[in-house]
Parts: sequence; C-alpha cells; structure tokens
Amino acid sequence: MGAFQAVYSRLEKSLADEGMSVSRFQVLFHLYFEGRLKASALSRKLLVTRSNMSMFLRRMEADGLIKFDLPSGQKRPEVVLTNKGVRIFEDIFPRHGARVKMLVQPLGSQTSKELEALRRRAASIKSI
Repeated sequence: MGAFQAVYSRLEKSLADEGMSVSRFQVLFHLYFEGRLKASALSRKLLVTRSNMSMFLRRMEADGLIKFDLPSGQKRPEVVLTNKGVRIFEDIFPRHGARVKMLVQPLGSQTSKELEALRRRAASIKSI
C-alpha cells in the first residue's frame, strides 16, 4: 500500500468513526471555506459527475446539512451550508486537522504550517 493510500485509509476510518464520509466532509469543507457554490463546481472539485453530485447533495439536504438557494436572476441554485452543517463541520474539523497534521508531519514544516493555519482559522471561526 502506498503512502497516500495508507494516509487516506486512516483518515477515512477516523471520519467514519465520527459518522462522516470523506465525500460529505469534502463538501462541507469546500462550502465552509469557499462559501456558496454551484453543484457543478462541487462536482469538479470532488472529481465526480454532476448527476452523481446532484443525488449526493439531495441526500445531504435531506439530512439537513445543506440547502439550495436560487439567487435572483440565476438559473441554477447554489449550495449553502445550513447551521447544522456548520456545527457538524466545526465539531469534526479540528480533530480531523490534527490527525492530518500527525500523519503528514514527515512531509515538511511548510505543510505543517499550512495545516496549522487552517486549524487555527477553524478554531477562531468556531469561537465567534
């Protein structure tokens, strides 16, 4: 098993232990840090087809993690985090970030600094 697969498997298991899939985490991550996005943008970021993304987002909507908002004058809705989605992400992200940092420490100090900056940003937003 390659290094990437080993790291991915451990992170995937850790997220699953918290009741979160990697794909759901990725959607929450992008929406949290980038704000509202169209489903097509999310599908490109997660490297999945738009039809698969649409079905996946509908399940997340049914779980109350996201909602769809159609801005005035636009044809396609944007995906937005709900308060529940924000709370769940802010709960999981600091622990997930710490696990990532621990697993990729050998990659160098610059990577660690970037991960630490993300963790701090999430912690500061959580305390607001």
